[in-house]
Amino acid sequence: MPDATITRSRAPFAGVAQILRFNWPWYAVAIAGNGVVAFLLTTRPLPRPITLVICVALAFANFWLLASLFVSHYVYDRSGIARASWLETTTTAPARVATIHAGHDEASNALQRQFPAAQLFVYSVFDALRTRTPSIARAQARAGQDPRMTAIPLQSIPLDDAQLDLACLVFAAHEIRLTDDRVALFSELRRVLNPDGRVVIVEHLRDSWNALAFGPGAFHFLARATWLHTFAAAGLHLADQRRITPFVTVFTLRRTT
Repeated sequence: MPDATITRSRAPFAGVAQILRFNWPWYAVAIAGNGVVAFLLTTRPLPRPITLVICVALAFANFWLLASLFVSHYVYDRSGIARASWLETTTTAPARVATIHAGHDEASNALQRQFPAAQLFVYSVFDALRTRTPSIARAQARAGQDPRMTAIPLQSIPLDDAQLDLACLVFAAHEIRLTDDRVALFSELRRVLNPDGRVVIVEHLRDSWNALAFGPGAFHFLARATWLHTFAAAGLHLADQRRITPFVTVFTLRRTT
């Protein structure tokens, strides 16, 4: 599923190109399916009801194929996300900043540009994921080794209590599929967050807008109620929620006192 490219200067179609690279088997199967169906319908006439069902199903599949690419280009290349607008939720320059990703990370570069004087921690939970989609595995394989990055377990962030001013998870936390694992990580975020610190989560939601754009693929995202349960179980409360485009939501969390 979609993984963001967060940079200020890049090729106009870099974001949607990443979607194609990381999810190419889905698109290859869809194109091949179109060819197979077209061949069968032209060479082996079927009863009209069956032909109608096949054509309707193909129309929906092609709509979501094209819509997912169009929306991905809009979100990752044309919207405020491409300009790291999710960082607007921070009003003061933090001294210690962390980004946590699940195998593919460019958010840390945006954080480093935005807060050049801050101490930056880059963590990956890819190795700790108990379930991995093929797309995130391909993304991780392409990412290479970032010398700033430290692989961490979900239950332990190597920071002292109340040490962190800002933590960001950009299109990453939904890759932690098991509820207990998500709660474990967010509980650790609460531990290392100072009383005035914040956690910024950027995600697609499992909602009507993303269902329209991605079809059944929207089930890979989590519902808002699921996120709120995770936050509350970890001792974090929702301080702010806003939309960047209809398809992307930014949650800002603080420690529950």
